[in-house]
Amino acid sequence: MNKSGLIEALSKKLNLTEKKAIDVVNLVFKGFNDELKKGGRIEIRGFGSFVVK
Repeated sequence: MNKSGLIEALSKKLNLTEKKAIDVVNLVFKGFNDELKKGGRIEIRGFGSFVVK
């Protein structure tokens, strides 16, 4: 799945407009990006964790 697929799935599952789904995905990705830039770690249980090495 890519970003477009995630937006489409979110839109359908939560009955959001495409614009709102784009906003949600961008907000989540921005949060991930900001945390990783600070040297932080992102952990999503049952999926994985992300750090910048």
